[in-house]
Amino acid sequence: MGCRPQERPGSQPDSASESRTVIIRKDDHGYRLYRNGQPFFIKGVGGYGYYDRLRAMGGNSIRVWDTNDAERILDQAHAQDLTVMLGLWLIREKEGFDFFNQEAVAQLKERIRQDVLRYRNHPALLMWCIGNEMELGTANGKVWRVINEIAAMIHELDPNHPTTTAMNAILPEKIRLLQKECPHIDILSVNRYGGLAHLAEDARQAGWNGPYIITEYGPPGYWETPLTEWKAPIEPTSSQKAQFLSSRYKAGVLGDSSRCLGAYAFYWGQKQECTTTWFGMLGEKGEKTAVADMLQYLWSGQWPANKAPHLVSIHVHDQAGLNTSRLLPGTTYTASVAAQDPEGDSLRYHWELLPESDWRELDGSVDKEIKPLPVRGVLRSDNTATVQFTCPAQSGPYRLFVYAYDGKGSVATANVPFFAGDNKQLSSR
Repeated sequence: MGCRPQERPGSQPDSASESRTVIIRKDDHGYRLYRNGQPFFIKGVGGYGYYDRLRAMGGNSIRVWDTNDAERILDQAHAQDLTVMLGLWLIREKEGFDFFNQEAVAQLKERIRQDVLRYRNHPALLMWCIGNEMELGTANGKVWRVINEIAAMIHELDPNHPTTTAMNAILPEKIRLLQKECPHIDILSVNRYGGLAHLAEDARQAGWNGPYIITEYGPPGYWETPLTEWKAPIEPTSSQKAQFLSSRYKAGVLGDSSRCLGAYAFYWGQKQECTTTWFGMLGEKGEKTAVADMLQYLWSGQWPANKAPHLVSIHVHDQAGLNTSRLLPGTTYTASVAAQDPEGDSLRYHWELLPESDWRELDGSVDKEIKPLPVRGVLRSDNTATVQFTCPAQSGPYRLFVYAYDGKGSVATANVPFFAGDNKQLSSR
C-alpha cells in the first residue's frame, strides 16, 4: 500500500514471484491476484462454518478475524477447496491497548510471529489481515507503525502470502497516513456497506490507485438506515437486503475489474449485532436467506433449486386497523406479514417480541452484544401470518420479529420496531 503500484512486490512476473504461492501482478488490464500460478478472484464470505455449502454455491474463500480455532478453519476450508484470509487480531487503542508500551507491543509481535510460523505453509492460506478497523478511536500514528512492523516481520517469515489491514473508511488523510507509515502492507482492504457502489471513486479521490479487496460488505448498516422517532434503525427485510446486495455488488465489486481483487460478504452464519437478523445470511439453525441465494447467483449465474421465501412487508395495526409504531402498554395489537414462496411451498411462521438491544452502549464492541431475551406471555399465537400480541407493560423500545420457513432449509426474516408508552414517555428518552 505504501509502494507505488508499479513498484509493488510481485506486481511483475519474474523468477522470484513465480515461485510464490499468492502474488499480485499488474498488466495492461489492471491488477490481478494469482494463486499457485492461476488467476484468483475472491468470491468470499466472513464466517466460521458451513464451508461445504459455501463451496456448492460457487464461493472460494473465507475471511476470519483471528487465529482462534485457525487449524480447524484452515483444514475444513482446504477440504472444500476454499482459501482463507486469516486475521491477526489486534486490540484497538480505544479498547485499551497502549501502542507506546514496548513490552506489550513485543508480546503482541511474538504472538503473531508464532501464529505465522504455525500456519504459513497451510495450503488453504490466502493472505494475512493485520487487525480490523484499527483507525477507529486511534489518536496517533504509532498504531500504523506497529502494523507496518508486523507486516515486515510477516514478509520475512512468509514471503508467499500478501499482507493487508482492513479499514473502515477511505478518506484522503487515512490513505496518506497508511501510505506513509505502512509500506509493508501489500493490498488495501476496506469494509464497506451502504456506499459500496461508490468505493472505486472514493479510493481514487482519496489518492489510492492500486489494487484493493472489500473485506466486508452486505446490507446497509444500522448506522446507515432511517431511524424511528426514538432513534431505532429500521432494518430491511431479507428480501430487500438481497436486492440491495445485487445492485451494489455489480457496481462496487464487478464494476472496477482493473483494481478490485474480490470481496467477502458479511456474515456467513447468524450473529447478534443491533438485531439478531441484520447481517446474518443464515438462520439460527443454518437456514439460508434470500441474501445467500443472491450470492450464489452473482457468483455462479445459477439460482438454487429451492429459493428462499420472498417477504414483502410487515405491519403492526391498532384496533382501528391503522399502522402504528407507538403502542400503549397492556393494549392488544395485530401484526401481519405478507410473504410468498417462489416454488409455492407452504410457509410456517414464527414470531418473537424482543426489547431493543443495548448496542448503543457498547461503543462498537459488537462481540459483547447478546440477543435480548424474548418477552414472554404477550403473543396470542405464533405460527400464522397474522398474530395478536399485548404491548409489554414496561415502557421503552421493542422489536417484533417474524421468520417465514419453507420447510426445505430456507427462511425469510423481518422485524418492525415499536415504542411502548405514551408521548410523554417517548419524549423523555
